[in-house]
Amino acid sequence: MNLVQLSREHHAGLRIDPSRAAATAATVHLVRIVRSEIRKAAAHYPLFFVKDGETGQFHLAALMGLEPHENLYWDGSTLDTGYVPLNIRRQPFYIGGEDAMAGVICVDLESPALDPAGTCAIVEADGSDSRYIAQVQAMLGELARGQEPTQALIALAVSLKLVIEITLDVAFDNGTHCTPSGLYGIDQRALSRQHGMLADFDLALDLAAILLSLEQVAGLVRRKNRRIADEAAWFAPGVQPAGRAG
Repeated sequence: MNLVQLSREHHAGLRIDPSRAAATAATVHLVRIVRSEIRKAAAHYPLFFVKDGETGQFHLAALMGLEPHENLYWDGSTLDTGYVPLNIRRQPFYIGGEDAMAGVICVDLESPALDPAGTCAIVEADGSDSRYIAQVQAMLGELARGQEPTQALIALAVSLKLVIEITLDVAFDNGTHCTPSGLYGIDQRALSRQHGMLADFDLALDLAAILLSLEQVAGLVRRKNRRIADEAAWFAPGVQPAGRAG
């Protein structure tokens, strides 16, 4: 990665290929999200709290694969999902600086999303900011504004003892197993006991959405079974792969 501050002087000619930007998530199994994304993401992914390996702090993330470096929504050319998290869509742009709200926009000059033939420009022919970069700025702004409310939600869930480690023991159609670790979710019984402490209705809805998103694990398993079957089909003479997971 080679992050530099985005500037009109040096980067006005940059072009982005959105399909290549999406491809950066092809081997990403956990994608961090912010609170404003919870209800949209919960309709497509199981959501979990995951601990930072260095600080021990919880972050909120969408699970996109059952094993490290696996994204079961990536079909080889696009992300097969109804909602793509902000942290994927904003690629290859980042917020620079320690203070996200006061930070500057940076671009990864080593990103494969940078393509001279890309369909998205940074600056229009008349010198104005492109609609694309305006959308990127909006996404980065939402991510920056979302840091505090997301951490507040996590802190409250921890303080009310709603967070528990989730043990998944997944069996696939070919007889293999998978046991993802390091995932934490909302304890349904604890949430039921503590609902009276949640005066903020939107907060209660967000916590419930995280809890209910566990139903999406079954969808991940279906995708994994389809992928296993497709891979096996390549080694079976006369058998055509079943196609994209659904």
